[in-house]
Amino acid sequence: MADDDDAPELIGAGGGGADAGPRPPRAHDPVETTWLGTRRPPPPRLGRPRLSTVLLVLAFAALLTTYIMLR
Repeated sequence: MADDDDAPELIGAGGGGADAGPRPPRAHDPVETTWLGTRRPPPPRLGRPRLSTVLLVLAFAALLTTYIMLR
């Protein structure tokens, strides 16, 4: 095995040293935030389709018509 006495010591790497104490508790836990636990209410139904749905149906109909005409 090689002798690691000449190897540079990496600062901040590893599991801490002898002087590393326990971590203080965080006030804001990044995993358990409110946006993960709550859901927005669905948008109100107006009885008509969304504009994006209408545009997608029209694009599909136009492509289908073009395909049938060129076939």
